[in-house]
Amino acid sequence: MKMIKLGLATLLMAGALLGEEATAPVTSSKGYLDIGLGPCPVPLPNFGIGYRGQQNHNGFDFSLNAATVVHATQIKGAALYQYFFKPNLKSQFYVGGGPALSYAFTSKGHVWLLAPEVVFGKQYQNEAGDTRFMQVSVEWPTFALERHHTIVKFPLVYFTYGIMF
Repeated sequence: MKMIKLGLATLLMAGALLGEEATAPVTSSKGYLDIGLGPCPVPLPNFGIGYRGQQNHNGFDFSLNAATVVHATQIKGAALYQYFFKPNLKSQFYVGGGPALSYAFTSKGHVWLLAPEVVFGKQYQNEAGDTRFMQVSVEWPTFALERHHTIVKFPLVYFTYGIMF
């Protein structure tokens, strides 16, 4: 019983120290379309579709993107955890991460790529009440699955603007 009281007291103190305020729950679950540039340093036009959910501070994002120029194409899927710093559907910043699996191909060959992805972004509602987001994603290091020791030795950066529906 003493341990339970000590545990509860610790949780209450931690919440007070972190400045958590009692607010109404923030819950959201929406699909989205996005457009952007990436993977930089070769800024290809990037188009995607995804689904994002949020429950207070915690969220998830599943996405499928395609980047292409005439002779090279990349298709990327990602499953990300997101942490919303101050949950508020009107305007909120988030950070997240998870695995990204890509398939890149040209007329000369193809390669499967696996990388950890880290994201930072802002999700907000515009004046019409529609939800939008802007996000920067970084993948590094990137491992080529066919050649177990080969990696892309520089970060791949994506800039994205999304429209949620």
